[in-house]
Amino acid sequence: MTIRSMIGGVTALASIAGAAIAFLWQALMWLQASAWPKLSVMTALKWLNVPWVKLARHWPEAYTLLDAIPLALALVGLAVLGWVLAKWGSD
Repeated sequence: MTIRSMIGGVTALASIAGAAIAFLWQALMWLQASAWPKLSVMTALKWLNVPWVKLARHWPEAYTLLDAIPLALALVGLAVLGWVLAKWGSD
């Protein structure tokens, strides 16, 4: 097992777990309030307090794009990339 396949596998597993947690949290909030909460990539970046998020006035298109992408879907995409990296890195 190479280090590349280990990194890809851990990335895939962590991303799938994160996507499941994000989706289950949204489902729980929907059951409580009867309204599906918006949880986007930009919401997560703001919550993590990423410094370049504050520069939204310089790149409004990027802000709009990241605000439109659901977090669970982005994490599933990251999991697929991790799985591809794990398969590509294995012998």
